[in-house]
Amino acid sequence: MNSAVRLAALACTAAVLLTGCAGSPSGGGTTPPPSSPSASPSPTPTATPTPTGSSAAAEQCEDDALSVSVTEGDGAAGSIYRQIVFLNTGTVVCSLHGSPGVSVVGQGDGTQLGEPAEGGGEDGPFVQLQPGGTAIALLQSTNIGNDGGPLADACPTAPADGWRIYPPHSFEAEFVPAEGLTACTGTRPWMRVGVVEAP
Repeated sequence: MNSAVRLAALACTAAVLLTGCAGSPSGGGTTPPPSSPSASPSPTPTATPTPTGSSAAAEQCEDDALSVSVTEGDGAAGSIYRQIVFLNTGTVVCSLHGSPGVSVVGQGDGTQLGEPAEGGGEDGPFVQLQPGGTAIALLQSTNIGNDGGPLADACPTAPADGWRIYPPHSFEAEFVPAEGLTACTGTRPWMRVGVVEAP
C-alpha cells in the first residue's frame, strides 16, 4: 500500500470515529428538539364584590339631589348653635363625609361678610342618606348681638341676607336666606362648623 492510500485510509478512520465516514449522522446520535410546552389557559377574571354593608359604598350625593336648610339658633354660654340640614331629594342612596363650607352673605348681592366658618375637616363618618333622608352638621357661632358681643371692637357687625353653604366635597354653593341674621364683618373667626352626622 502506497503512502497516499495509507493516508486516505487513516483519514477515513478518523472521520468515522468523529462523524462517520459517509458524513451522515449515526443512528440515535442526535436528540430531537424539545416539544414546545402547551399553553396554560388564562384564568377567568373574577369581579371583586362591593361591600353592601359599608356606608362608604354609596356614591357622593350629587349637588342637585340635596336640599339645604339651617335651623333657628339656640343660645348658650355666649354662643349660638344651629343645625345645617342636608336632605336627599333624589331617588338613590348617597353619602356625605366631612364638613360643609359656611359663610354669611349680604348687601343683596351675595357678598361674603366677614370670615367663613372654621371647618371640622374631612374626618368623621360617611353618612348614608336614603331618599328623603337627612344628615346634619352642627354650626356654632359667637353670640355677637349688634355690638360684637364678647368679641367687642374686633367684630364690627352688619345685617346679613343669609348663608352660603357648600355641601362636603362640593364646589357648588347653595344660598339659604335668613331673616334677622347679623354678621361679624371683621377678620376674626366667629363661626365653627362640624362634620356631617346622622341626625
